[in-house]
Amino acid sequence: VLFHSCSVVFLDTSVSILSWNLSELAYGADTAKLEYKLVAGEHGLVIRVKGFNQKLPHFLYSQLIIDHLSDFGFTPAVFEVIKEELKKTYFSMLITSEVLAK
Repeated sequence: VLFHSCSVVFLDTSVSILSWNLSELAYGADTAKLEYKLVAGEHGLVIRVKGFNQKLPHFLYSQLIIDHLSDFGFTPAVFEVIKEELKKTYFSMLITSEVLAK
């Protein structure tokens, strides 16, 4: 269970950092009504893209995300911001009545 929990936290952290790294670069595509979402799924990273032309956002975001995955990096300051955001998210999840009931 501990290994699985560590894997989930690592994936959540990685996806959050990747999203942070992509946010400025993807701004132009966002204004053109092309959207993407990165999600830490049950089996790994899930990339969802949509827009007016289904092939264009897929190609654009796939290439952008692949480029950033191949050169993945972050500063200690970015890590601290992401860490604090995830701590708040996990705390909020843990205090919901559904999770407490389980």
